[in-house]
Amino acid sequence: MNTAMLLSPKVNIACLESTDTIRQGIESFRAHGYTAVPVLYPDGRYCGTISERDFLTYILDNGICSLKEMESTRIENIIRKGWNPTVSINAPLSQLLARILDTNFVPVVDDRSYFVGIVTRKSVLSYLEKEVGKELAFSREADKNSLK
Repeated sequence: MNTAMLLSPKVNIACLESTDTIRQGIESFRAHGYTAVPVLYPDGRYCGTISERDFLTYILDNGICSLKEMESTRIENIIRKGWNPTVSINAPLSQLLARILDTNFVPVVDDRSYFVGIVTRKSVLSYLEKEVGKELAFSREADKNSLK
């Protein structure tokens, strides 16, 4: 079992570009209803993840009150570097589990650091639920066979 089996591909993910403005980012958050999204460089490499908190902190710290002011700053300038780091598409489940404990999704990159998608906490829990269900069914069957 590896990360690729749980991947939600990039084409199905709302992302922002590092060159987008704060205003564009906030409008995207409002349209999609997410609390955090991956940010990509224009060439498709992963830049980081931005959250509602990042926008709010920047706006409050800089006293931004108008939409016009939000158009002068790029998302890449407010993103928290190192927050929500990536895993490789070939990462084992153990590495993914360690990372998914701290966030709602883990960004996934290929061997060249190009963003390929995300693995959500929900997809990991669904997979584990199925595996536990299989194990319980196998255990019940073994118990039935031992009684014969």
